[in-house]
Amino acid sequence: MNKRVYLDLEYCYPGMTRQTGRPGENDLRQVVQIAAICYDHSAGKELSSFNVFTSPPYTKELPNFFIELTGITQEQVDEKAIIFPVALEKFVKFCADVSIYTFDKDWYVLRQNCGYYDIDFPFEKAPFIRIQKSLKKWGLTQSEYSSGTLYKAAGLKMDGHVHNALHDVRSMAAATYHFEQAQM
Repeated sequence: MNKRVYLDLEYCYPGMTRQTGRPGENDLRQVVQIAAICYDHSAGKELSSFNVFTSPPYTKELPNFFIELTGITQEQVDEKAIIFPVALEKFVKFCADVSIYTFDKDWYVLRQNCGYYDIDFPFEKAPFIRIQKSLKKWGLTQSEYSSGTLYKAAGLKMDGHVHNALHDVRSMAAATYHFEQAQM
């Protein structure tokens, strides 16, 4: 079995609006959702999932644009969120020693959030494998797709809300499986 963990994060930052665009590395990117699936890449199927909301440390009310973009509500976070260090610990257990795949820079955002709590970053020696770097070899333009829309590039059908991290990891896994099988 060829197991992989696909990870996606949803995060907010102070001043987040439709006009501010993507945050820079100096913005206080605060994780609100950590989602992952363990995927059997040899069979093309999901084995298990992980989906946790966290309380952003510097933003007490989710920005309206974040809510619109992700579909994650303030009520969901108020009712279900746990603090980031606990969520990270649970995620580390979920991953075990399986390679982690992300669309782009989730490694850096997790690392930044560890700094907010002065905790060791558990993946310091194991950077994540970035799917975005494979798009060109699959004949895709990097700026054209996100983790949540990658399934469309593979011609797949999926339900779910783009920019909800659990949907997005499923999109990445299915599309990656599709493109890698096509190259065999």
